[in-house]
Amino acid sequence: QMKTPPDRSGITFEVGAQLEARDRHKSWYAATIEKIDYDKERVLVHYRQWSRRHDEWFHWTSPYLRPLERVSLRRQCRNPSPSQTVLPLSSSVSAVPPLLMSTPLSSGVLPSCPRRLFQA
Repeated sequence: QMKTPPDRSGITFEVGAQLEARDRHKSWYAATIEKIDYDKERVLVHYRQWSRRHDEWFHWTSPYLRPLERVSLRRQCRNPSPSQTVLPLSSSVSAVPPLLMSTPLSSGVLPSCPRRLFQA
């Protein structure tokens, strides 16, 4: 008899389904289910925008898997709108480079969001 994945709100256990997974460094990333191992009750997760060598197996009840819905807020941080960009206040500080909240994705580190984006 084939085992069935648990009913977890916001997570669909099927190949190609999207979710968020927490890596070994305790960071959450958008991910896709690549394989499902019904015997061992686990899923192979691929972190989007990362090499496949980082793919990881998670037990399907793992607390390190969660729905993807939280990512839409974070996307705003990667491409900040002008209102999220901090610029010098006057020309007297023009020698100071403007502070941007985004960091290049090529650095391999996803930028963190300012807390105010998460407050209602």
